[in-house]
Amino acid sequence: MNKFPYNPKVVGWELTLACNMNCIHCGSSAGSPRENELDIEEGLSLIDQLIELGVKVVTLSGGEPLIHPGWEKYAKKISSAGIDVYMISNGLLLKKYAKKIKSAGINRMGISLDGMEDTHNFIRNNPKSFQIAMEGIKEAINEGLTLGAVTHISKANFSEMEDMYDLFNEIGLKFWQIQITFSMGRMKEHKDYSLNPEQLPKVAEFIHNKQKQKDKISVIPGDNVGYYGALSIRDKTWKGCFAGRHLLGIDSDGAVKGCLSLPREFIEGNIREEPLRKIWEDVNRFKYNRYFSLEDLEGFCKDCPKGDPCRAGCVVTAYSSTGNRFNNPYCIYRIENKKKEN
Repeated sequence: MNKFPYNPKVVGWELTLACNMNCIHCGSSAGSPRENELDIEEGLSLIDQLIELGVKVVTLSGGEPLIHPGWEKYAKKISSAGIDVYMISNGLLLKKYAKKIKSAGINRMGISLDGMEDTHNFIRNNPKSFQIAMEGIKEAINEGLTLGAVTHISKANFSEMEDMYDLFNEIGLKFWQIQITFSMGRMKEHKDYSLNPEQLPKVAEFIHNKQKQKDKISVIPGDNVGYYGALSIRDKTWKGCFAGRHLLGIDSDGAVKGCLSLPREFIEGNIREEPLRKIWEDVNRFKYNRYFSLEDLEGFCKDCPKGDPCRAGCVVTAYSSTGNRFNNPYCIYRIENKKKEN
C-alpha cells in the first residue's frame, strides 16, 4: 500500500484509571490507578506520535483525568499543535480547575451527569456529587468553557430524561450526549439496572423529539444508540463501528485498542514496546473491523438487510451483552421488526 487506508482521526486517552468516585455503572471499574501507568515524559512522547499520525481530536478521559498530574501540560501541548482537545470529567474537581482548563486550550468538556440529584448521587455513590458538579458547571461556564452532559441511560434514570433535559437547558449546557450502559466492569454487579432492549425505541423517540427543538440544548446519540430505526436520530448514516478504522483508544499503561471503551481483550499492542504508527499500520491488527465480512454476523444480525453497512452496531455493546462482536441485541431496527413479526 502506498498510503495506509485508515487514519486515527479521533483518540480517546485514559490518562489514569484512578478516580475519586465509585460509580455503579463504571465499565472500567475505575478507582485505583493501573500498575505502571505512563509517566509524564512518556505521555508527552505519545503526544508527539499522535501529532505525527495526523490525529484531529483527542479526548482526555479516565478514571478522572483531572487527578492526573500531567493533564494541563498534555492539553496545552495537544492544543498548541492544532488538535482539538476535549475532556470527560465527573465534575468533582471542575470548580477548582475551571480557569486552568480554559487556559490549557480544552475546546469543550463533557460532565458525567446521570440523573436528577438523588439518582445521580446514588449512581455515583457520593451524596454530594450532584451539588459539587452543579457548582463546578456554574464556575466553568463563567470562565467561558463550552460544557455538555454525558449520560449513561439505565433503568435508574430512564424515567428522568425529561427532567434532565429541562435542567440541562436551565443551567446553560450546550450539548447532551446520551448513551446506554455497557454490561462491563461494576455494571456486571448491577445488571438489574441495565435497560431492556425493548426500552431503546423510547430513548430514540426522546432524542428525536428533542433534536427538533433547535433553540434548545443539542441532543446527540452516543455510538451505541441507533442505528436504522424508524426515527432518524443521527446526522450521518451509521456505517459500522469506527474502532481501529478512524478511532483509537489508549489506556493509561500505554495499551492500544481500537476504542477506549473496549475491554482489555482487545489490546493490539503497547506504545512502550512499539511505536504507535507501527501498531496502527500493522495489517494484521484491528482485524475485527478492518476485514469485516457479512459472514461474521451472528444471531438476528446475520440475516439483517442492514447488516452492511451497520456491522452489528457498537462492538463494545454487542460483545459485553452477548460475548460476540457481531450479535447486538441493543438494536432498535431489530426490536421494531420483531414487533412486526409478532
